[in-house]
Amino acid sequence: MQFKPCLQPLSLMSHISSSFGMLPRGSLRRRPTGLAVVLTAFTMLLAASQAGAATPASPDSVQAQVATAMDRFLKQQGGARGDLTLRADRLDPRLRLSICDQALEINEGRPLNLNRGRQTVKVSCHGSSPWRIYVPVELTRRQQAVVAARPLASGDVITAADLSLATVDANRARQRYYTDPRELIGMMATQPLQSGQLITARNLGVNAVVDRGDVVSIQAGKGGFIVGSTGEVQGRAGVGQRVRVKNTHSGKIIEAVVVDSRTVEAIGG
Repeated sequence: MQFKPCLQPLSLMSHISSSFGMLPRGSLRRRPTGLAVVLTAFTMLLAASQAGAATPASPDSVQAQVATAMDRFLKQQGGARGDLTLRADRLDPRLRLSICDQALEINEGRPLNLNRGRQTVKVSCHGSSPWRIYVPVELTRRQQAVVAARPLASGDVITAADLSLATVDANRARQRYYTDPRELIGMMATQPLQSGQLITARNLGVNAVVDRGDVVSIQAGKGGFIVGSTGEVQGRAGVGQRVRVKNTHSGKIIEAVVVDSRTVEAIGG
């Protein structure tokens, strides 16, 4: 807390005038030494009181202290993870803040949302000149995710050659993204994709070759032999995708992978 001296210079000057009022007229001009002593004491008192207050630091100095505190806080929350970066926005240059003589407190110790990019954190100084501000920050979370290996047109059926992995800021993704390219094989691009673009659920559709109610052949491997039966498809799926199939003989529902429009392969069969 800054100390603001409550001084009354007019009253002090009035007191000085009344004190010298008993002197003969014009004596103040002849004897300036006494008044100069009083004014010097007044100036020294004012300077001493102002020296007790914290001096505002440059915005860059406070910014650096805030950045250091945020890095420390993020390491405490995320451990040694190198995929997280927390960057604070520039502080308002109109703020008149002093360098805190204690470690800054971030968000009152509450953890950050690691899955959100833009958020606001509370920064508090509990030192001899306390202050509190709210700072917008950007949390970057780097992760390997599936991107387009080449430009894709709307309607293209995705193959393994169309996909690759790249490090992206996962917190910028507004939709579900993928980390395993195998999940996307056989799906269809529903909008144009640029090379290197992050592929999300919004960009994809099912290139269905089987639909609910279709009758298919169920294949299952048994001791090196292929045995088969028939089943009824319980949903829509494309080649290489999983679908539930009801065995028409046993009535049992199994998980299978679509081979083509007439065949599925039982999982674990």
